Amino acid sequence: MTIIHASCAALGPQAVLLTGAPGSGKSDVLLRLLDAGFDLVADDRVILDGACASAPPEIAGMIEARGLGLLRVPHRTSPVRVALHVELQGALAPEHGPRLPPLTLHEPTGAWSIRMNPGRPGLVAVIRAALKCRRGEWTLLAGVNGADWPFPSGDESG
Repeated sequence: MTIIHASCAALGPQAVLLTGAPGSGKSDVLLRLLDAGFDLVADDRVILDGACASAPPEIAGMIEARGLGLLRVPHRTSPVRVALHVELQGALAPEHGPRLPPLTLHEPTGAWSIRMNPGRPGLVAVIRAALKCRRGEWTLLAGVNGADWPFPSGDESG
């Protein structure tokens, strides 16, 4: 069991773990996820026990909303399995990130790992889509699942 500097939200039985440098936007992205219907697992510090995430008791249910203050909100009280890791990188502009990123796994949890700009307009939608793929509701044809582009060279229309 380890405690890491991160934030975490859950959608159903799956959690998304947000990491990045201090000030990279973890709490801001977490607040957007909560606004989109996700549940708070932890903000600022996350306990990882294998692939499961939970909040340290002293900060459970708290999230910082910069410009507003420290909030207490409903939260998950039991550990949730991490299905997706998102490393927030401000220097990775949305238009310069890989269209089809290679398979990368978050070493401590074994979850798919992606890098994204916290200011990307579609960030919450991409996170929700990744979790739907992990649950088998949608099919990821190529990208972080390790598959290559399935169409003939030059034909990206699908």
